[in-house]
Amino acid sequence: MSIKAQNGIIDEESPLILVVDDSITMRNFLTRVLGDNYQVVTASDGLECIDKYKEISPSVILLDLLMPVMDGFDVIDKIRNELADPEVIIIVLTGQDEQEIKAKALNAGANDYLTKPFHVVELKARVGVAIRQVMLTRQLQSANSKLQKAYDIIDDEVRLVARLQDKLLPTKVPVIEGLDIKSLYRPSGRASGDYFDVFDLEDGVIRVVMADVSGHGPQAAFIMAIVRTLFKADGAEAHDLSNSLFQINTHLVDLIGEDSYFVTLFAADIDFNTGVMKYLSAGHCPALILQDGVMGESLRAHVPPLGFFSVDSTLDERHFNTSLELFLFTDGCYEWRMGNDFFTLEAFMDIAGRLMRNDSLDLDALEDMLEKETGFRPVFDDDVTALSLSWKKDAAN
Repeated sequence: MSIKAQNGIIDEESPLILVVDDSITMRNFLTRVLGDNYQVVTASDGLECIDKYKEISPSVILLDLLMPVMDGFDVIDKIRNELADPEVIIIVLTGQDEQEIKAKALNAGANDYLTKPFHVVELKARVGVAIRQVMLTRQLQSANSKLQKAYDIIDDEVRLVARLQDKLLPTKVPVIEGLDIKSLYRPSGRASGDYFDVFDLEDGVIRVVMADVSGHGPQAAFIMAIVRTLFKADGAEAHDLSNSLFQINTHLVDLIGEDSYFVTLFAADIDFNTGVMKYLSAGHCPALILQDGVMGESLRAHVPPLGFFSVDSTLDERHFNTSLELFLFTDGCYEWRMGNDFFTLEAFMDIAGRLMRNDSLDLDALEDMLEKETGFRPVFDDDVTALSLSWKKDAAN
């Protein structure tokens, strides 16, 4: 064996070769030929080979096939199957030139073979190829390890974003007699681009917001947080909704610039004192509305999504006297596969509308309702967010 191995000094970074042969002459020859370039350890039979293998974890094994106690075939079988090591490179040394023997060794798990007697140049070349393969494998494993660490760091950051994002969602809803508000929020990943909010502007007046930032992940969550902050700031100042939306879009155009992100949004100020709802839908899913028990036309988008360019922030109005029901949702509610087809917006609106008219829309059982209506259990791939608002004047009195 090499001087380093004899002194018990094993350099873990340097490839180590285990030479296994029952001939001391062959062991000494291989050690002398390879010892100048590699660390070399020897074993005289298969059993000693396994013991040394477990002790030193060699990169390459030069293995004689015909040995007493445990032959080379048994060694290959034990290393590949019982010890489950697919990486150590095994080069078989055999004095038998039969193709069947070589084929049997290769099929058993050997990587290469040399027929005795062999040329030193060929031996070094075969070992050099094996060592290069070992070093490449180590480099790939190191790169994968670094990538995994990077992924773990990113995953931790995304988890933190998700925890912070949860704190941005409303923890309380306005308390107005006769008003019932329910919400559903199920992010597809750990960070969501969906946002909803409901908060008081003044006594008997609330602001409702449903938004969806394109894309997923931390950047979408970051943009969502900005939208939420801008709405909260404007709401605290009781700015007119039209002015708020104009300012928010101006900020988004400046923030997003030429990036591919955009924000679809439905926002409404609802005054239960006067029975007036002023709203704007910017590229968002149609909202469903029941006014005084009558299903009105869906409130479809009348301006493009925010973040691209200036938009007309003129508000539309809806009026009500005795009752108001409003259902807002994001596209994750209907963009899921139904067998070989995709569920559609129109089908979802039809189901949701019928449930609203029957006063049986239950956001907590959304999957159950859709399965009952379609025969398919939805598996949502996107963020799923919905908000239902119901106000009845009789209940208020």
